[in-house]
Amino acid sequence: MSGDGESVTPSRRRFLQTAAGAAAAFVIAGCTSHKKAARGNVTYPSNAAFGGKIDAGSLDHILSTIDDKHAPYYVAPARAYISRFPAADVAAAKAHYPDALHPSLDAGIVALYQRCTHLGCRVPFCNSSQWFECPCHDAKFDRVGESRHGPAPRGMDLMATTVDGGHLVVDTITIVPGMPPGTNSTHQEPSGPFCV
Repeated sequence: MSGDGESVTPSRRRFLQTAAGAAAAFVIAGCTSHKKAARGNVTYPSNAAFGGKIDAGSLDHILSTIDDKHAPYYVAPARAYISRFPAADVAAAKAHYPDALHPSLDAGIVALYQRCTHLGCRVPFCNSSQWFECPCHDAKFDRVGESRHGPAPRGMDLMATTVDGGHLVVDTITIVPGMPPGTNSTHQEPSGPFCV
């Protein structure tokens, strides 16, 4: 290098051109990569994100994980918990739940948006009480997301799901408002002490 900057400029320009080209190629490759569903003609983007339809995985695997851990199954890209809905309570719940959620109920699950309906805090699941408990203002929701205590104006918001070739697909495009206060479809009492 001569130190006068002449020899640095072309290599910097070349570097920036190469980097811009590589970034464009990376974006194009990411936007067009899909994993082909072996369960039909549907494809789901391999990089699916919140605001789309997300393949959460095998429904059988999700249900067995829920049963093994005695806790909902968390789907990070959907920002949702998958929780079992008791089969004995499905018929009565369909009278209160919107039609868009009936396929989820028929599959024995609900997909619950992780945000508290009070002020939007993330609501963790408490293993001892077997309820969702908001650490911000003490809102409490039972295992299926129905409001049971605290300042939340409704139950946890929900997402529609479908089962496609044995895989659970969570639709995060439309968030369905949670059930109104007083809805108590499963009559689930806390199983132990509260975490909050």
